[in-house]
Amino acid sequence: MDLLLLEKTLLGLFLSAVVAIAVSKLRGKRFKLPPGPLPVPIFGNWLQVGDDLNHRNLTGLAKRFGDIFLLRMGQRNLVVVSSPDLAKEVLHTQGVEFGSRTRNVVFDIFTGEGQDMVFTVYGEHWRKMRRIMTVPFFTNKVVQQYRHGWEAEAGAVVDDVRKNPDAAVSGVVIRRRLQLMMYNNMYRIMFDRRFESEEDPLFQRLRALNGERSRLAQSFEYNYGDFIPILRPFLKGYLKICKEVKETRLKLFKDYFVDERK
Repeated sequence: MDLLLLEKTLLGLFLSAVVAIAVSKLRGKRFKLPPGPLPVPIFGNWLQVGDDLNHRNLTGLAKRFGDIFLLRMGQRNLVVVSSPDLAKEVLHTQGVEFGSRTRNVVFDIFTGEGQDMVFTVYGEHWRKMRRIMTVPFFTNKVVQQYRHGWEAEAGAVVDDVRKNPDAAVSGVVIRRRLQLMMYNNMYRIMFDRRFESEEDPLFQRLRALNGERSRLAQSFEYNYGDFIPILRPFLKGYLKICKEVKETRLKLFKDYFVDERK
């Protein structure tokens, strides 16, 4: 009896897979979707490409399916373009149509449900956020005002590397020092504040929190819940960590920068 039930279950799964593949093919022809790897029910191409959508794997898929191909990741369709002409078409010629980014559960936590400039829907709010970012940071007047400070920060990087004896022997990881330069340039504009060295405790706390925020936001640990919503309940622990990092980061900014600036 158990063997009969198992046989029926396997047969049902097989028929479901066949029907799903057939529907996918017909749907692709109807809507003129780009070619791509054959998807499976529920997961789409997730099991085939996994979490490693780096440029090498995408290049390999482009060689198989062409400069434009489709990946079905759970309930979402991802269209990948792999040529300069197509990239220009998407990013420049039709930039307005493709200007909005797809929301996800993790970035909603870190951006107040897409209220920042990067993840908000293209429209009036995006234009408002762009003005808020451009006027204090990126106008010609601001560039000229802070130019000498930026040049001094770049000069400090050269001096620090020159003073480090390892630079002439075993080499140094200059990325860390450039990160300090970037922080100093931005924090001088925003809060009239800079950090003296990489050992500055506040700089280390900021770097650690920002790094953890980036890691959580870009981690593939949440993607299964984002692309397959029925699995989202399993994300409670992960999303709790994201909320804690957000609250800690905002409190640090409030205590050391915002209140002081007021």
